Amino acid sequence: MSKYSNEKPVAIVLGGTFPHIKLIENLKKRGYCTILVDYYENPSAKMAADEHYQESTLDMDKVVEIARGRDAKLVISTCIDQANVTACYVAEKLGLPAPYSYETSLAVTNKGIMKDCMVQNGIPTSKYVFIKDLSGFEYAGLKFPVAVKPADSNSSKGVRKACDLDELGRFLDEALKISRTNEAIIEEYKEGREIGVDCVIKDKKASVIMTRERRKVVSNGDPIQQIQGSFWPADITQRNIVALKRIAEDIADAFNLDNTPLMMQTIVNGDDINVIEFGARIGGGENYQIIELHTGLDIIEVAIDSFLGCPLTFDYKAPANFYADIYLYTEPCVFGEFSGYEELVNTGVIEYLHVYKARGVEVGAEISSNNRVGAFLVKSEQIDELYEKINIAIQKIETFDINGRPVLRKDIYCCG
Repeated sequence: MSKYSNEKPVAIVLGGTFPHIKLIENLKKRGYCTILVDYYENPSAKMAADEHYQESTLDMDKVVEIARGRDAKLVISTCIDQANVTACYVAEKLGLPAPYSYETSLAVTNKGIMKDCMVQNGIPTSKYVFIKDLSGFEYAGLKFPVAVKPADSNSSKGVRKACDLDELGRFLDEALKISRTNEAIIEEYKEGREIGVDCVIKDKKASVIMTRERRKVVSNGDPIQQIQGSFWPADITQRNIVALKRIAEDIADAFNLDNTPLMMQTIVNGDDINVIEFGARIGGGENYQIIELHTGLDIIEVAIDSFLGCPLTFDYKAPANFYADIYLYTEPCVFGEFSGYEELVNTGVIEYLHVYKARGVEVGAEISSNNRVGAFLVKSEQIDELYEKINIAIQKIETFDINGRPVLRKDIYCCG
């Protein structure tokens, strides 16, 4: 018998990302002792957890060892693809609850397996090839431009748009180096607006909770595919909403998903919809908070119930305002602090600014989600005013490294 058996039930949270602060808080309200597993010394969610093990969430056997040693009753990650895989693996090894099987977790996180299954089940997605090197690409029948991405990475690392073979070769090499399985996806690049969709699947039926339009950074010739933020709700038609609901249900059928959140990344061009990829989880960043502000739904509670195998019960309302969450990126630096945002909060220009990095954390050069140092939220009843608030905030907010040098990348934003 574990020496911890007389204490609170233990929940192990995989990944110290910002949304997992709320996850840990919710688990504590349910009576759990919370243990965070994260490779970094000072991840965002560390202070919220009862304990922190500085181990990689990708080391599945180590997480099994920790979970077995602490007699964990739950191993959970709500918004990190690869950590979800680990959670499902540990659950099967130890007989713990999980929203779906380990095999399913691989299918909904490996982009190659995902694309194969979508095509086989008639889910609209762009033409693609699953590849380990450039040999054979010319026979795939793809047309430029194409998108290149690692098959199994987090954080949108290595996702690039290639317009010719020279760019393709360079970006494919980068993607293969990032991939843990040395595999990449090359797919035809679809024109249109990138629309994110947050759903809940219950009894194989989809409820479309919220939509958002993802806006890419101004890249000045660099073909990165990262976003500066999202505008909620997306300006799409009711016909689009009906189609997205049907596609979500087709995904649930094809991948044997039920009683789970589901997020989709899609390209919408008129009535034409293509699925870029999806996750059987909630979104990262500010998603959980904006969904709650917009609709009243605590989507993290839905995710916990999904992991526990509890039937999902949820209510939500239609959004009444416009919101935009804007991510903040810096030059390569050792992160110091933000300034200028307190007055913006006090005057109602922004609702809040969340800091994602602790002082002293090194920030890399790539514009990717793991290098975001923070995000702010703006709200308005009018879309034009929303743009005005964003522009004011970008002008007023500054980020400094530990030596006091301004490092915020203000060149990547374009609003309006």
